[in-house]
Amino acid sequence: MQILTCPGQLQRLEETLRRSLPATLPVLGTVMTVARGNPAAHEVLVDSWPHFGVVLTRLRPEEHKDPRDFYSNQLTVYYRDEGAWRALLGGTQAVDWTRAFQLQG
Repeated sequence: MQILTCPGQLQRLEETLRRSLPATLPVLGTVMTVARGNPAAHEVLVDSWPHFGVVLTRLRPEEHKDPRDFYSNQLTVYYRDEGAWRALLGGTQAVDWTRAFQLQG
């Protein structure tokens, strides 16, 4: 997984996600928030760049206060490649399975 922090990358991702509305709406909202100052302390992860199969947004790990708070531990996801999504779930640390969370997408 790669964390996107560059404004140019975030803008390019935003443009790409806009072309697939409404399916991308939950992820697009968070990407726009991150690209515009990120007051909610989220991060945007992709499986590869620039040809991504999965986009995952989550609260930065250092911002997690309560492992039982599924409301603040929200993740949003958009995937074009189900295999990449399954690999992300099973083979990376992108999702912290020890915490309660909500997954939207």
